[in-house]
Amino acid sequence: MSNKKEAFNICITRNQPFAYSETFIRNQIKKLSEKANVFSLHSGRLPEKEEDGNNIYPKHKWIIHKILRGITQNRNTFISNKVLAHYLTQNKIDIVLSNFGMSAAHMSVICNKVNIPLVPHFHGFDATKQKVIENYRALYKQMFQSSPAIVAVSEVMKKKLIRLGAPEEKVKVIPYGINLTNFAPAIANKSTEQFIFIAVGRFTAKKAPLLTIKAFEKVCDKLAHVSLIMIGGKEGLFAACEQYVQAQKLESKINFTGTMSSEKIAEYMQQAHAFVQHSITAANGDMEGTPLSILEAAASGLPVISTLHGGIMEAVLHNKTGLLCEEKDVDAMAENMLTLTQNPTMAQQMGLAGRKHIEEHYDLDKQSQKLFELLKSSITDFHSNV
Repeated sequence: MSNKKEAFNICITRNQPFAYSETFIRNQIKKLSEKANVFSLHSGRLPEKEEDGNNIYPKHKWIIHKILRGITQNRNTFISNKVLAHYLTQNKIDIVLSNFGMSAAHMSVICNKVNIPLVPHFHGFDATKQKVIENYRALYKQMFQSSPAIVAVSEVMKKKLIRLGAPEEKVKVIPYGINLTNFAPAIANKSTEQFIFIAVGRFTAKKAPLLTIKAFEKVCDKLAHVSLIMIGGKEGLFAACEQYVQAQKLESKINFTGTMSSEKIAEYMQQAHAFVQHSITAANGDMEGTPLSILEAAASGLPVISTLHGGIMEAVLHNKTGLLCEEKDVDAMAENMLTLTQNPTMAQQMGLAGRKHIEEHYDLDKQSQKLFELLKSSITDFHSNV
């Protein structure tokens, strides 16, 4: 594979500066920057800033845009459209890759004006959350018609986008990729005194951390040599989880670490024996795409205990690389945890099979190349159909 950059310009947009939970976007920008010229914009569903934090709006236009947005309650004002259109044309952008459907819908309006193709990249809630769908259904349909391709991270998400009006032939499933060097099976022998479960993720409704804790509690009732590490920011449902752990006197069994760097997470996964996450469809419709932490765990040689939910059903092969149960079935999850705890050889074999599955289907270099090739072909397809 050639290391020479292609002579075209990609603009990548995202809602916010790098969030600790969005390393998949950091990887996306880094890998595509190795293949072409990348300009990235962030901050807001209609992005406002360049990578270095500089606002792309001249000060007077920024003020007018904010006033107009307040009056119209629309992010696409006359000023915003003009400023972003100028940015795209001035930098000779060939294609826009817009992360999250909402941002893509706003950017699509501008791209259509300057005849630049846009590929929306959906990640999860942007294709499932009820309020988002209600507010963006019409904009999505317009965007689907003008976009040469649409990226989904799982087959489940692809089906949801088709139901929202996306042409089936346009929706391409490209899950996230994992750096197989950064996340690798442990070389040294792990502890035989404790069986360590690990969970990594935000304390959000769709990740159902309290259900994970309740399943683990049932394991604690039967086995003494188990512990659970939960890595994630102390927001959302964290307070409720912490209170439950205290009330049930599980403090010695469960360790809340707070947020951690990707490197530190990799170290913790080297110590663990199995990964757990009880993902569910939240009351507001919010669903997972393909959880990055599950891919990282499998790449680390850990069997995954989770649910039949979203892209998890593709990332984890039931009874081969992990054990899955129905959403909200805490008893079944507890049984799956017990099964692996009592059968460490099975856990190890599943973990190794999981690593192989990631190598074959979720390698970062391979997935990045797929995305890059899609962007290249989308430029050609767009202009041939204009």
